[in-house]
Amino acid sequence: MKADIPAEAMFIFAILLIILSLIIYSMILKKLSQLITGKAIRIFPVIGCLALIGVAVFHIYRIFFYFPQLETAGPAALIDLIIILLSLSRVESFFLLGAGLFSLLGGLLYYSATSR
Repeated sequence: MKADIPAEAMFIFAILLIILSLIIYSMILKKLSQLITGKAIRIFPVIGCLALIGVAVFHIYRIFFYFPQLETAGPAALIDLIIILLSLSRVESFFLLGAGLFSLLGGLLYYSATSR
């Protein structure tokens, strides 16, 4: 099984754009949190950025290390490789979920602090 390199490159580029937008979101929260007492609210988008970096690392590792092995794997090794790939996809999905939850939590905390 071969990886579709242009599609994978577009996925990594999209992850990098989301990381950049979360960094900008964190800088905006830093400026806006000076108006309220919650100074640590900006850390949540930063944690989301770190989780997205984890997504990118797991995805690149999975694509460039395990996909070439699928081409040459025999029937006995194929099932083990598929199980490993699915496990890595699950970890990648948890990192993606964490990135979304942490960035949402930062926004909700800022909203609750400013709407009092």
